[in-house]
Amino acid sequence: MRRLAVLALCLALLPAVARAAPLDLLGFFEGSSVSVGETRTFLVFRERFSASFTGRRENGTLVLDERFRFPEGPRLQRWRLRDEGGAIRGTVETEDESGRLAAPVPVTGTHEGDGVRLDYSGIAPGSGRRLGFRHEITPNGDGTLANRVTVRLWGIPVARSRVTFAKSAGALAAHDDP
Repeated sequence: MRRLAVLALCLALLPAVARAAPLDLLGFFEGSSVSVGETRTFLVFRERFSASFTGRRENGTLVLDERFRFPEGPRLQRWRLRDEGGAIRGTVETEDESGRLAAPVPVTGTHEGDGVRLDYSGIAPGSGRRLGFRHEITPNGDGTLANRVTVRLWGIPVARSRVTFAKSAGALAAHDDP
């Protein structure tokens, strides 16, 4: 019992460990950003891609244009996101196989640990099939972000993407293999 009391006293005297501030995802994407990534479909097919981003705030909402560069051509995804006290809400519009932006679909998200999780049901860039997407975005510790995406069809994982987001091409160069 005496040992427990001494241990409790020692722990109480230690300085409190500062917790990392929650990831400011919307702040990260204000202005210009870039990314590089790879998608694996059915654990077999691999496709590398890159994207550039332009984000601006409009009345507390981040409007983010994500311009993908795939081997088959460019595609646009337009995000509108708000951070509502820890809950992230908004929409995403994605360019379909005909080159038109599909109707916006709802996006929900939460802060988890030192990162952010975003979920939505929509189409992949250049596609027309409705899929489920989960983005798990965490800091890499060097000013870049890691994004792990799981894509589901009828609840079954069919693809995974590994993406690195950065504020510049120079910062992205250290993460050539997302």
